[in-house]
Amino acid sequence: MDKDRYKSKTKNLIRNFCISTVILFVGIIMIFKSFVVEKEVKNFLYSYNLFQNVNYTVQLKENNLFTTQELGMDRAYVTDLVDKIKMDFSYSLNGTKSGHIKYRYQIVADTKMSYSSNDDVNGKMIWDNQEFLLDPKEVEVNQTNYNINESVELNFAEYNNKIADFAKLYRVPVDAQLEVKLIIISESNIEGIPDTVNEYSVMNVKMNLNESVFTVDKNFKPTDTKSIVDIKEQKKHVNKPLFIAGIILVVAAIMIMLDAIRKSIKFSHKSDYAIALNRILKNYGDIVAEIVSPIEIDNLNIIEVKNFDQLLDIEEEVRMPILFYEIVEGESGEFIIICDNMAYRYAIGG
Repeated sequence: MDKDRYKSKTKNLIRNFCISTVILFVGIIMIFKSFVVEKEVKNFLYSYNLFQNVNYTVQLKENNLFTTQELGMDRAYVTDLVDKIKMDFSYSLNGTKSGHIKYRYQIVADTKMSYSSNDDVNGKMIWDNQEFLLDPKEVEVNQTNYNINESVELNFAEYNNKIADFAKLYRVPVDAQLEVKLIIISESNIEGIPDTVNEYSVMNVKMNLNESVFTVDKNFKPTDTKSIVDIKEQKKHVNKPLFIAGIILVVAAIMIMLDAIRKSIKFSHKSDYAIALNRILKNYGDIVAEIVSPIEIDNLNIIEVKNFDQLLDIEEEVRMPILFYEIVEGESGEFIIICDNMAYRYAIGG
């Protein structure tokens, strides 16, 4: 086997491995693609919108700085000048379907006072309190929506003084907040929906106490939309033609790979044979005669020799030519010396 033939077979083996790898990859992708997952189907049964807002005005104590007794929203306020804060809460729920709605609401003032320091006790609650600014109310309606409009007057100075007096009397550094909350709880029985639709909303307005200056912060979303959705479960099914085609490609790729591995092993064996044969013919070609027909040695005593060097020793002793016959081209052959009724044979390959 010459070098060109060796290179050609090597290229063929590499090409077959590459082709089988690509086919295997495509087949695996086709198998995975054949398992189709249906997308979730969402059926909107009911939805509703929430609208929340607070308007407020800050009433001042008598002072020589401001010419008006009221200040508007979204400002910084000097604590010692503030007397009361008037708050107007508005809340509405608008649904897409009519139903029986029962809702309860109330307005509370939560005061929280915690310890302020640089040690591990910092932020620990010292005292908290809740009181009603508007007693709980309960309403039932049969419609798509309902509205709440309530106003309260908050005696801010009284809350602040209570905290300031505590800190001054006991000489305790504190942080304090006042939170005014409109709390709404509703239960809606809507036709076509098996479960009760529950809604819990809190409109929270926060202010710091015992500070020289404070702001009024709204801690809630002005608008929100919520939905009741019926989601169908995901289902899987198999695309049979695609699955079968993928299986065929995978099997074909494996067969090509196995065949390439078999040929690779055989080719490796042939390469060893070719190397050994070329080495012998190159070094001892002048005493080796290549023949094209098999030698009839059935009636001779055959002696198998272990290696070619032993055959060389016999050749020097009997002075007879070494005959070479290639049994299977590129795979196996035999070197033979015939002397009298003896045949000395060295086989390679096979």
